[in-house]
Amino acid sequence: MLKRYLPLIIVVSVIVACGKDKLNTKPSIEIKNINTTEVLPGQELIINLNYTDKEGDLGGGLLTYIRNRLNIKPIPDAPSNDKADTIIRPLPNFPKTTSGEIELRIPGLFMSEDPFENDTMFFKIFVADAGGNVSDTLNTGTIVEKQN
Repeated sequence: MLKRYLPLIIVVSVIVACGKDKLNTKPSIEIKNINTTEVLPGQELIINLNYTDKEGDLGGGLLTYIRNRLNIKPIPDAPSNDKADTIIRPLPNFPKTTSGEIELRIPGLFMSEDPFENDTMFFKIFVADAGGNVSDTLNTGTIVEKQN
């Protein structure tokens, strides 16, 4: 009878053993906090991210954020006011660690595309470690860049 259930016992044991390792090769990020949802003139948006990475090779990787503008009106004088929506920044080299925090600072000037009205947007953020493994994309809530 043991021979009959042995393959099932082996399969269950392998599944349980594989489930014990909580860290993935693919880095993981989550928003720890955002300093404000209304960015005033001269202010910057600060997003603190927690990360985990099995190999600990996020240092020297890349952080990408994409602005998604929600305003219905087109950007006035687009050649002068339209800015790039995707920013890719290298992460500084730091000692290998499987978890930590990243601080992302986005200047208010980057968010302002309409010099006369508030700009409403959200950001998509993801990271890639030095090995080329890319995290899932996370979205911030709505952010408003205020003109006054």
